[in-house]
Amino acid sequence: MLTPDQFRVNEAWIAIRVNERFLFVKDEPYDIYVLIDAGSTYVLGNVLSRVGDEAPQEKDVKALFKKAWKAKNQWAEQLIVSENSKADDVFIKQAKKIGLSVRLVPVSELEPIVGPVKESFASSFMGNITYH
Repeated sequence: MLTPDQFRVNEAWIAIRVNERFLFVKDEPYDIYVLIDAGSTYVLGNVLSRVGDEAPQEKDVKALFKKAWKAKNQWAEQLIVSENSKADDVFIKQAKKIGLSVRLVPVSELEPIVGPVKESFASSFMGNITYH
């Protein structure tokens, strides 16, 4: 299991989908992906991805990384993503473009870090809400 105390702040960022159920925007189902600092568990930002697209748009992930840079004024050393997720390919591609190493881990290994974030998103955004 990976825990925040195993990382220095800004050593690693984690890209992961935080919703268990779809978020509906104008009756379209979306997933929410976040970029989290592994050491502080600070959410650097998020992107929405239409479920039919299977992955966030490359331009949205690029903008998310730029937002993270503005928050930290430096890049992390590595990006951690869950294994076997087609959606993470776009995060991996962007990480490699900016020189981050990439580490693939089972999603269960990330639970101590991302579990509270998932719970927060679930309680804040994932009620029976439809945005129009």
